[in-house]
Amino acid sequence: MIVVIATYLSFTLINICSYPIYFIFIINKNTKFREDGHLFAWMASLWVGGIYLLLYSVFVYIVTFWFFNRRKNKPEYSRNFLLLIMQTLCLYISFHLMNNLIFFNIPLLGMYVNIISCLYSTQIATMISFHLLNQIPWEFREWRRKILILTWVDAFSLCTFILISKILPIIEGNVTYQIIAQAFLLFFVVIRFTLRNISILHQSKITETLEKVNVLNHKLEVTNDNILAAFAASLEKRDAYTAGHSERVAKYAYHIAAEIKLIPDHRQIIYLSGLLHDIGKIGIPDSILHKEGPLSEHEYLIMKQHPVIGEELLRGVYQFLPSLTDNAKKMIYEIVLYHHERPDGLGYPMGLNDKDIPIHSKIMAVADAFDAMTSNRSYRPAMTQDKAIDILREGSGTQFWTPAVHALEVLLKKNYTVYEKTYRPSVSKRNENKYRNENADV
Repeated sequence: MIVVIATYLSFTLINICSYPIYFIFIINKNTKFREDGHLFAWMASLWVGGIYLLLYSVFVYIVTFWFFNRRKNKPEYSRNFLLLIMQTLCLYISFHLMNNLIFFNIPLLGMYVNIISCLYSTQIATMISFHLLNQIPWEFREWRRKILILTWVDAFSLCTFILISKILPIIEGNVTYQIIAQAFLLFFVVIRFTLRNISILHQSKITETLEKVNVLNHKLEVTNDNILAAFAASLEKRDAYTAGHSERVAKYAYHIAAEIKLIPDHRQIIYLSGLLHDIGKIGIPDSILHKEGPLSEHEYLIMKQHPVIGEELLRGVYQFLPSLTDNAKKMIYEIVLYHHERPDGLGYPMGLNDKDIPIHSKIMAVADAFDAMTSNRSYRPAMTQDKAIDILREGSGTQFWTPAVHALEVLLKKNYTVYEKTYRPSVSKRNENKYRNENADV
């Protein structure tokens, strides 16, 4: 009799302690799910004392629930009571269904499978009922995943609790020792509830911190991109004739890549690289960039360094950004460094042959050359699109990559245009019919 009283007293305290030690799962801005340890306590009471101890535990928990919320008047309390009744029925029915299966007569393994089956079936029924009662869209999945993980951990803890509750009375037949055993179990459960919530809170803080870090990394990436784009724009503003060049090149390259059927992620990288492809010209003197006549050999050598300068600049900016994959960074560096390479090996700065030039760099070369030829320059007026395509076609296979040239032709036949260009007269009549080497001015 004393042992029975001690057992009921223990479960009284266990159920009381299970309520205030809880965790809140935020489902959306209007709905929250409160998770405590009452299912753990109810399952333990059902296993240790059967239906009567279960009903007693439910009664104690409901009284505790009422006590903590007696001064509040919220409409969801009636829904909570319905959930508690549903959980009681589900737990009891699933427990007896599992016990009737022969497999669950196997010691230890059968106990664990029984416990985890009962807890999971009850939690799943709870989540479905909670969705229906609160009319929550089913796409909110994260909170359900966390609860099921928590249930798995609770099952292991509950097995430990039940094993100890069965073994201790056998080892110590004395009533005093059995009462001490009940006190030990109570202490075990309280500590378990506490550590459970500490673990959840710690994991939630880690997740929240990681989310904040990801947001900051994204903002840093956007800031860096904006700074670099501002650099590129300011570079173009140094010469009114090149204004908008990088944006047009980026759009041409993006659509050429789409025509060639490159994957969307690669197209986005190509577009970003197009905005930045001439960023290295920030290190080229204005006297060379804005020279109206052909460049001297020495000036041409300096001009050919702008891809190298640009690649080094971008490598310094992007190398520590976790939001960009290593492959994406590699593509950006290659496009900036190799967009003046030629299939015949006569390009710069490395003089690579066709097989060594990345596809995305060859796409950028065609887009860059086409926009340069169809835009006004200080030393010549803009060509027509037909004339520019003729030049690209003539250089196809030697100066330009053939598939990219064909893709651009298809786009133009579809009447594709980034936007209308303004045709302006050349500044110098003396140079209006002079054209630089195509690798120097684009």
